[in-house]
Amino acid sequence: MLIDSRLLQVFAVVAEELHFGRAAQRLHLSQPPLSQSVRKLEEALGVQLLERTTRSVRLTSAGAELQRRIRRMETEHEATVRQVRQAASGEAGHLTIGLTPSAAYSNVPQALFAFRRRYPGVVLDLLEMNSSEMPDALHRQRLDLALLRPPFADADLAPVPLYSEPMVLALRSDHPLAAKRWVTMAQVLDLPLVGYARDRSRYFSQVLRQMIEAAGKPADIVQESMIPTILTLVEAGFGAAVVPASLGRMRMDILSYVGIRGPGAFRAELAAARHPDNPNPSIDAFVAIMREISDKHVGMRAGRPRPAGAAAL
Repeated sequence: MLIDSRLLQVFAVVAEELHFGRAAQRLHLSQPPLSQSVRKLEEALGVQLLERTTRSVRLTSAGAELQRRIRRMETEHEATVRQVRQAASGEAGHLTIGLTPSAAYSNVPQALFAFRRRYPGVVLDLLEMNSSEMPDALHRQRLDLALLRPPFADADLAPVPLYSEPMVLALRSDHPLAAKRWVTMAQVLDLPLVGYARDRSRYFSQVLRQMIEAAGKPADIVQESMIPTILTLVEAGFGAAVVPASLGRMRMDILSYVGIRGPGAFRAELAAARHPDNPNPSIDAFVAIMREISDKHVGMRAGRPRPAGAAAL
């Protein structure tokens, strides 16, 4: 049964004032139509809401219950309006992000932390996916935003670059090159290398191949794997590896990370992609935070103070 909201509004004022004259003044009504509205509400509900005498007006138990529920409805109404407005501004709602596994070592965790602090009303759902799977997920609306490697985003998804970092040489800290600040790609290719599995790490497999071609020397690939298992193989002595600089925080007690200069030097890219028809305002809010953090840590620059046991990147 639907109750006229105007009748509820009249009753709420009468229940608060417990005086028809003051209630009529607040509502800018004369007393007869106000009394008539209360009676209509009682008839609609089939209960008595007020006990009236010539000297007083009191709420019945039913009237007191209705007053409580009207107050609750008003609170819920205000909360609904507030949440709808927050959703429109990106301050509330849901944001589903597809994340390529290697991006977890970039500035994405800092961006997620900053976003959750700035927009606590937005529920974040993270789905780890291969970059090649994300465009279809965006088109099917399984994702709001994809953080993926740029070659895999089609033009319809308007990919924008978010993060860039150099590729560096990872090797055991007891290796003679570990003490150097920089090496050339030609020096890298004199080493046995752990490469990337083409089926499971297509982007970095392509990057390494481009670096090798630019250096103009053949590579001795002794094993292929994917991040972060590649570092396990380097630690085990299978060979060195060319990895994104953000991995330089890992296994620093055993491994060193050395910058690469000259022909063959390369930067790994991370892009954001979205479906153009997705109106979720939280997408822009998250991308803005990613850009803020990237601007503060441009390129994971080489030349930082050297951590103990590791060559500077």
